[in-house]
Amino acid sequence: MSVAVWAGCLGGTSTAAELAPTAATNTTQQNTHYIDPHLPDANGNIPANQEGPPKLINPAARYVPEPPASPPPSLSPAAKALAASPVSGHGTANWARNHVGTKWEYKQDCANFVSKALYYGGGMKMRPGGRKADNAWWQGKYGFGKSWAWTSANYLRLHVTKWRHSKVIAKDYNAQLGDLVFFKWKKEKIYNHVAIVDSKVQGRINLVQHGLKDQTSLADVINRYKNTKNPIQKVTIVRVRDRK
Repeated sequence: MSVAVWAGCLGGTSTAAELAPTAATNTTQQNTHYIDPHLPDANGNIPANQEGPPKLINPAARYVPEPPASPPPSLSPAAKALAASPVSGHGTANWARNHVGTKWEYKQDCANFVSKALYYGGGMKMRPGGRKADNAWWQGKYGFGKSWAWTSANYLRLHVTKWRHSKVIAKDYNAQLGDLVFFKWKKEKIYNHVAIVDSKVQGRINLVQHGLKDQTSLADVINRYKNTKNPIQKVTIVRVRDRK
């Protein structure tokens, strides 16, 4: 499979009880909340891109602040080295695989899910800033719930490529566990979906995501839209580096 990769969402925060729902619950969530925004609607229209603010499934829902604790003054050399280390790709993928059934918080929940995997599994630290600023990445702060870079695929792409010294992977076969895969459709102005590389088996890149399918492959996602009016135009694979 050959996929062109350029330097350039499908799909607040779960409580502990929400981190391991049953498979039946997950199926209900997918069928209830998921509408593919990249295919024509009943009138044959392709929805506009998601440049506006992410829309909560429950507008009254708000994330309860849970910022990471400040490191103690007596932090050991080993702990300091861990804090300064790159984002863990294995940790990101493992968290995503184990928590893919978590409740969707947004109508397009892909970036929110990936951000949680980067934070809880990969160890990526929040960064303060304006809610709409691509250099900011946070949840549960400033009374707004989450920054756009946390919940929007395109803003997350801008954040990790501009502010985290991330590496854009030029060839899909060089993708590794925990890399982020961003998708842009032909008739949409921005990247509207992001998934996580879950494994590679004989050259097949498998993905985990909040999308039409919890687990799929890069080839399957591309082929799904190949013969439609709105095919996938660009795929960007990114390896996030800066944890802090």
